[in-house]
Amino acid sequence: MTALLPPLDADGHLQNPELWTPAIAELLAQTHGLTLISEHLSILEHVRIFYVKFGHIPASRPLIRFLQTQNAAWTNAYLMQLFQTGLVARTLSKLAGLPKPANCL
Repeated sequence: MTALLPPLDADGHLQNPELWTPAIAELLAQTHGLTLISEHLSILEHVRIFYVKFGHIPASRPLIRFLQTQNAAWTNAYLMQLFQTGLVARTLSKLAGLPKPANCL
């Protein structure tokens, strides 16, 4: 499966965010045991919009606030459940083809 992915960095994030597509997101999600639905992809598109608009990868709180301006249901708890992770900003950044947030270990 990883042979179909563009080059990844040591943390599993795309080396070149411009190569991201929804199909790439699907492949990355599979490495986490996750099958994406349209809502996942919508959220990932909004994460990419945040990146373009503000020029950086967001920490969890600013990301959640931004996402909730798009859909009030996209709370931290909801995103944790939907993406099956406790590391919301990191997981969303990875699946959106963006670099690892600076504040993540």
